[in-house]
Amino acid sequence: MTEGKDILPGAELNRTEIAAILGGAPQGGILPARKSQSVLIYSDPSQGEQYGYYDGWLPDEGDGPVFEYTGQGQRGDQEMLRGNKAIRDHRVNGTALRVFVAVDAKRPGGQVFKYLGAFELDQAEPYYEREAPDLAERNRVVFVFRLRPKDGAIIDDAYRLPPEDRTTIIRWAPPGGLPRTSGGAAETTSAAILPERNTRLESLRQASEPVLVKRREAALCERFEQFLRSQEHEVCRYEIRVKGDPGIMRTDTCDETDLVLYEAKGRSSREHVRAATAQLADYVRHLRPERKRCAVLLPSRPSDDLCDLIESQGFALVYEQGGEFVGWPVAAD
Repeated sequence: MTEGKDILPGAELNRTEIAAILGGAPQGGILPARKSQSVLIYSDPSQGEQYGYYDGWLPDEGDGPVFEYTGQGQRGDQEMLRGNKAIRDHRVNGTALRVFVAVDAKRPGGQVFKYLGAFELDQAEPYYEREAPDLAERNRVVFVFRLRPKDGAIIDDAYRLPPEDRTTIIRWAPPGGLPRTSGGAAETTSAAILPERNTRLESLRQASEPVLVKRREAALCERFEQFLRSQEHEVCRYEIRVKGDPGIMRTDTCDETDLVLYEAKGRSSREHVRAATAQLADYVRHLRPERKRCAVLLPSRPSDDLCDLIESQGFALVYEQGGEFVGWPVAAD
């Protein structure tokens, strides 16, 4: 199915047919296509998983499903260059992200791909870094882009991430937060991600309330992690995939020096405090070594009753006040 010089979601074509309509090179996973002002994103799980690429739909609380797509680069730490940079900067460049997924069919001209439609980077969390094994089972840093479907895109259960066959725990971080081993000139400094940050600020007026709260939460985590590093504490985050569950849980800040797990919220309301305590109880069951304490991290002091709620669950409370973090350091039990 095609329409004029475009392709309708659901159409199944090979790369030659896609290139004839939209442009782009005949090979590669991420292909800028000037002809259609697009970035063509190809996902083929049968090929990608051997390089630690796991692409597909995931549930995302409050904002509907998100399509996670692992970036370009099969050996060593990935770098924010070429196709990865094209995805990251698509709003600044005025290009559309078009996602194609491999189907179990081939015909003359090669592998057939199904067009899911147009996407855009998530405004609150456009991408993150995670550790993933390469062909030699060595861990490396890869980018995972969080793609939101635009109107008309296909959300198909066939392309959801499959359930795990065992529980796994992997380190992850916001851009630039994981130590890189390849020595390459990866563009993950604050200057390099400035275009995406500018875009997020420019779109602030159109952002939904959940997106705004997520941004506040992300900013709070960033300030707190900077503070922890200034105290010479090691900081990381964890990604937890539970056996039999297709979803992924991602923790907020972990102080690896004091073994304290923090769950941050962008507001100090009852709704957010209750969510934080439930998430901590879920996460901490899976993390090894066991955390000495868990703590709720908030942008301000909550009500006395909510302070009592946090304490009743055996958790500590840390909140920001006057540029300082009250309640830190968290005492061990």
